[in-house]
Amino acid sequence: MSDAFLANCLIGYSPIVDAKRNVMASRVVVAPQQANMSVAAIYSDFAAMTPEHSTPVLLSIRDGVYGADLGTLVPHPHVWLELPALELERPELRALVPELVRKQLKLTIGGRTLTPLGPELASMFTMAMIDVAHDRRLKLPPGAPPPVGSAIRSVPYAQVGVTSIALMERCFATGAVAIAGWPAEDTARHTTSASSNADFSTVTRLIQLIDKQADLVDMEEVIRRDPALAFKLLRYVNSPGFGLRVEVQSFRHAVMMLGFANLKRWLVLLLAHSCKNQNLRPLMFASFRRGLFLESLVAQGQDESLRDEMFILGVFSFLDKLFKENFATLFNTLYVPDSVRAALVDGDGPHAPYLAIAQAIEQGPSPELPDYLMNAVLSVEQCNRAAMRALQTADLPAG
Repeated sequence: MSDAFLANCLIGYSPIVDAKRNVMASRVVVAPQQANMSVAAIYSDFAAMTPEHSTPVLLSIRDGVYGADLGTLVPHPHVWLELPALELERPELRALVPELVRKQLKLTIGGRTLTPLGPELASMFTMAMIDVAHDRRLKLPPGAPPPVGSAIRSVPYAQVGVTSIALMERCFATGAVAIAGWPAEDTARHTTSASSNADFSTVTRLIQLIDKQADLVDMEEVIRRDPALAFKLLRYVNSPGFGLRVEVQSFRHAVMMLGFANLKRWLVLLLAHSCKNQNLRPLMFASFRRGLFLESLVAQGQDESLRDEMFILGVFSFLDKLFKENFATLFNTLYVPDSVRAALVDGDGPHAPYLAIAQAIEQGPSPELPDYLMNAVLSVEQCNRAAMRALQTADLPAG
């Protein structure tokens, strides 16, 4: 990836979640900070840093130049390109679509075109991204026929701008195959306290790893992906009954202190109360990705303890929603570093600026991101490199 791209674009990302609440892809929004940046060049730079077998990424570039150089693109098998609906009003861009598809570049449409694409051209797009504010179907009574002039729906579509579980269910009921982003705040209001338990598939996967006598590193990787399980494990190992003289803050250290036999016994007890609420899966994905991002943001030249703190900060930053409890109460039963506590309980301290950066990236990127980076004395390039590492690593198996 070129230094020019890393230094002159802001990156934001959100999961694309299907009806089963599995993360099927990520939508990455790129906001160039310089005028007349080539979309083809941005795509090529982004693809160069994306592994061959990564989870699909839908690349959405704001205010870039969709020029004739698009025809020279070398497609990445898992990097899709979103073409804005307004750009597709230009005949020269429409004329390029068949050539791009012939090269096996997966294309999506951003929005609804004013001029119908026609069945043949529409069939060349993998997906359309439709904002709920512009979706006429969502304004109709349930069961009503689709409005006239909705030919774009011959393309599978995902909804953007979903802010509630009820609206999400309506989107799926009217034909959406996915939504971009996840209504985290409303998810918390629609779950019970029992939903804060560890994910069933995570618990069973850990038991299988123990039975296979898998490497400790592999077990730690599974634990890191489930914030509820990670929280419970650290709280259990650090409980007074365990009798440790020092606080355990590393997941790997916790497994070592517990031992495989005791860990398996503890996991079996969790099975009866494991989380079966599919609406929490995207939150678990988001917490893991946030932990990876924050860990990567301070990785260069920092000691391992700080990286662990930042990862825990990211993973635990959704615990209030998963457990339906405020952070102050949660941390009465679990010791966390003072800097993590300050960021999550009080919204201040040395780690608070980093958490604000992570949240800004997940919101677009939001216009406040440059200010947050300045407050944390970080460059756009450092932020983008951390975002790319998080995109390449964060993944959850289908449920």
